[in-house]
Amino acid sequence: MYKSVLSLVIFCLCFFKLSAQTTDLAVVVEAQNLNGTDVSQVQIYQEFQYIVTIINSGNAVSNATFSLNLNDDVVVNSYVSQNNLGGASDAENFNLDLNNVLTGSVASLPNNSSVEIRINVNAPTDIGGIAFDALVSPPSGTTDTNTSNNQSIISIDVIDIPIDFSVVYSQISPAEGTGISAWNDTVTYEFTITNNSSVSYPLYGITGFMTLQSPFEYGQPVVQLQSIECVGSTNGTECPDLSTVNGPLSVVNTTSAIFSYGTPHVFTSGGSITFQVVYQFLQPSCAFDPQQIIVDSYINIELNHVNESSDSSNLVQTNLLTAELCNVTDICIDTIQTNPDVSTIVDWGEEVTFETTVCNNGPLDAPIVFFLQNLSTTVTWDIISITCLGTTGDVTCDDFTITDMDTLWASDTFTMPVGATITIETTVIFLEPECSTSTQNTLAHVRSGTNIMQSQLFDSNIENSAQSDFVTLPPTASCPASDIQVIKTQIAPELPEGGDVNNTTDWGPITYEITVTNAGDVDTFIELSDYMTLAGSIPVSASLLSVECVSTTGTAECFTITNANIDVVFDGEPEDGEFDEFWGITVEDNWELPAQSSVTFQATVNWQPGCSSAAIPVINNVTANHIGDDIIDASPSNNSSQVTSYLAPCVDLIVQTFPEFTQVTVNQPFDWIIDISNSTTSSNATNIFFEDILDANFTVVGTPTCSVTAGTATCMSGFSVTGNTISGVIPNMESGSTVRIRIPVTAPSFGGAFNNTAEATPDIAENNELTPETNISISNVQVIAPTLTKAFDPDTIFEGQESTLTFTVYNIASNPSQTNISFTDNLPAGVVLSGEAYWVEDNGCTSTFTGTGGDTFVGVTNLTFPEGVASCTFAVSVTSSSIGTHINDSSNFSDQNNIDTSQAYAELTVLQDTTDVDIEILKSVSPEEVSIGEEVIFTITASNLGQTTATLIEVIDNLPSGYEYISSTVSEGVFDVSSFTWSIASLTSGQLETLTITARVLSSENLLNIALLGTVNETDRDDTNNSDNAEVAVNNCLEIPQGISPNNDSSNDFLVIPCIEDYPENRIKIFNRLGVQIYQSDNYRNNWDGKPNMGFPETSSLLPVGTYYYILEIPELQKPIMGWLYLNY
Repeated sequence: MYKSVLSLVIFCLCFFKLSAQTTDLAVVVEAQNLNGTDVSQVQIYQEFQYIVTIINSGNAVSNATFSLNLNDDVVVNSYVSQNNLGGASDAENFNLDLNNVLTGSVASLPNNSSVEIRINVNAPTDIGGIAFDALVSPPSGTTDTNTSNNQSIISIDVIDIPIDFSVVYSQISPAEGTGISAWNDTVTYEFTITNNSSVSYPLYGITGFMTLQSPFEYGQPVVQLQSIECVGSTNGTECPDLSTVNGPLSVVNTTSAIFSYGTPHVFTSGGSITFQVVYQFLQPSCAFDPQQIIVDSYINIELNHVNESSDSSNLVQTNLLTAELCNVTDICIDTIQTNPDVSTIVDWGEEVTFETTVCNNGPLDAPIVFFLQNLSTTVTWDIISITCLGTTGDVTCDDFTITDMDTLWASDTFTMPVGATITIETTVIFLEPECSTSTQNTLAHVRSGTNIMQSQLFDSNIENSAQSDFVTLPPTASCPASDIQVIKTQIAPELPEGGDVNNTTDWGPITYEITVTNAGDVDTFIELSDYMTLAGSIPVSASLLSVECVSTTGTAECFTITNANIDVVFDGEPEDGEFDEFWGITVEDNWELPAQSSVTFQATVNWQPGCSSAAIPVINNVTANHIGDDIIDASPSNNSSQVTSYLAPCVDLIVQTFPEFTQVTVNQPFDWIIDISNSTTSSNATNIFFEDILDANFTVVGTPTCSVTAGTATCMSGFSVTGNTISGVIPNMESGSTVRIRIPVTAPSFGGAFNNTAEATPDIAENNELTPETNISISNVQVIAPTLTKAFDPDTIFEGQESTLTFTVYNIASNPSQTNISFTDNLPAGVVLSGEAYWVEDNGCTSTFTGTGGDTFVGVTNLTFPEGVASCTFAVSVTSSSIGTHINDSSNFSDQNNIDTSQAYAELTVLQDTTDVDIEILKSVSPEEVSIGEEVIFTITASNLGQTTATLIEVIDNLPSGYEYISSTVSEGVFDVSSFTWSIASLTSGQLETLTITARVLSSENLLNIALLGTVNETDRDDTNNSDNAEVAVNNCLEIPQGISPNNDSSNDFLVIPCIEDYPENRIKIFNRLGVQIYQSDNYRNNWDGKPNMGFPETSSLLPVGTYYYILEIPELQKPIMGWLYLNY
């Protein structure tokens, strides 16, 4: 069966071709102002637009997807599809994610079509370069033949302008200058914020502050926000949502924030918002000196920019009331040295006696504690005794307990009555240290003090609540002396690079050498810290990459450094007084540096500063010290060392390239445009290397030009043009400048999408690039030309057979006249022409064909399209005796002119035929006569009458609608019920297999069931026995007549259903054409004469003439019998 073999092969190959479908997508991005003019610079928060053009120069494609990656700080306002050309559908299924990536799809992109996406945005509020990266992709299963066109990258520069916001504040109720009349009263204030800038701009925060203007002793008011609302706005600025603003209770003792609103809100240029805010003044804290409390309040605004006006409003003074007098008393303490005399030098270990007196001068009793402690850092004591000598007033020594805690003693909390005194005697000895770093007398600091332990009771005289005494002790033996020295130097890069502002180095790793020397005569344990500090206002990030001990002198030995913060990023800001340490040697390391010895380390730090227009200093410090107090450092001044390296000032170059036109025709001249900008955040950029790489199919037809379009810059003196690579050096670009380079080219002589890549790179020794992603730009242009497709038919033949190779040339969308279309298709090896080319459908086209029988090529020259003609088709016969698959794609073409052959693809498979297969299909049914609802069994046999094995056999048996499938069994293979296909892997010569299908009869019609051979992998030698059929006959049981005429003529007067009496549990329902049920009968007896028994008030009347719907339900049948009957008289 030859046709069956071909259909299988065609199915397989079609599947392959679908998976190998090709297209050629491209994307172009351009930044424009709202008037549609291209821009390379925009102002902060300026509204502008990106135009993204998605182009298809290849085969028609469905559901192409795109991903448009915008700068994170760009505010996306809207996006819309526009300007569909060539039958392209709208871009749709837009989704903007949290990372500012806009994705979507285009349902249909025919050949030579395009669609634009216009994205309206606001520029970031930060200045500098911003990049836009666009990517277009074909759907899964479609291959893009030129992926270099699938991406477009451009960058533009965001420049600064003045931003001016003002805020005016007033008190409106009670009137300004009028105070409150009672605590818990409210005061209403009003403030207006105005954007005086030339552009719309977001305000990032509003905070209401209140400051205590009266002295602290008068008391501190308690304030709470009651409400805040927007009462009006101007010039298109909208009121913000203030529903989430609230304020906690605030005690105003210095300056306190009463409320804060932190959601960014855009103010239009010249726009303003007026707010009303209500504060409640609650009962204040108590006062030491009750006088009128006065507060100042103001509004502070927060911008992500320097404000030309003040961020703070004017102050508004509000007069309050007086606070209640605080509860106060006067607790006092006095300690004297009673033995030996305070004027004498006390020996180490000599007992010293102190007498401490505690008193309460009133007027209130007070819960207190009192204490005596040794505050000396280098002198320790031993408390010998603590004795209560006596008391006066209403207190005894038993009313409190004193606890010895080594460095101090302290009482517990007890009540000290007014007028009472307590006297405590303390005896201590001071312990002599082993040695001292000083040769002078030692002073021991003894401190006594009291604390009131009730929060609402205050000490009226804190000057007598504590006292310091000093005990003079003799000098001790001097500790051994040594001299620890540390030196740090920069060794890579080698100085002078990085050594001063005129010899900067690149950002990144710098290697330092640290040498620690013990120049003394005593071995000593040391500690070391290698850390960073900041040199100015420029933020700096740094991390340690490596550190190791590299050499020693004397008897020192290297050891493993365990305290190294490798790859930890620091910012140089101290935390809790601690510097950001790269690495160190700690006390726990227990590392001893022998006398007259040294150790040398090498550490590499990766420096990544913020951007600066001047050289950036970075500071690396090291300190090394003795551990402990038992050794004196003879020269502490050399215990630290510092190296300042200078990094290159940063630049932010921004590159944008785009074609003069997004679509051109073959051989059309146009310019590639490249804008290079140096951001306003940059330093002066020098010796910038520019390189532009054009697709190899463009032809450079003139000298590239350079012009300065903004700021101050120096264009390159000339260009180097090597093939399609254009390069040069821009000597100088000051901050905020732009140069435009134009490269004149002609489009290729054939169609497709072609790209251009431009890049500008600063000299890294002189300038560091802040955002390298903005240094490169990729864009594309579509060259419009007629397109070509080709195909073999059939695409599978046996050796020596013929196939027809058909070519169709499609005109561009507007169908203009075309001339001089030429190409040669060089056939795959092993395929030759078996005839000459001929027109299949010329539609008025003319051409000269080349190639004749036996040639390995076919071609056309000077093919001409009349105006208005969309396509023309020609063909040629080919043959091959070369077994295998022969691919004929775009790479087979030569001599193209005014034609786009990029998507042409054809494939021919040549098979060897050595088989002898004959599949016979037989079919029968049992029983052959049945009633509706009964089951029948079909038996289908498939046998191989040939001499060789048949493989991949498929037999199709589609049950007609008169049957309902119930079940099936096979002796071999698999039966797929969804497609009614019986698949058998193989049948050897003489092998016979059986398929049985059980079905239920549903109708007396559509009962002819045909089984046929669908496919077989080999050639079937006899297709006359490839199908068979079987059919059952249905008696008239349950066959409902199409109508009745109950007119008493003894003919058709009742609805008679044959065999209904065999199904006594039946039920029949009859409905009129409006769906109203008018009759129902259980165990129907063939007695309905057209009269209703439900649904009408008079059930005995005859129904009107018309069509009625019936449902006959019989339990023995899985489905009811339904249909229409006509009632007539």
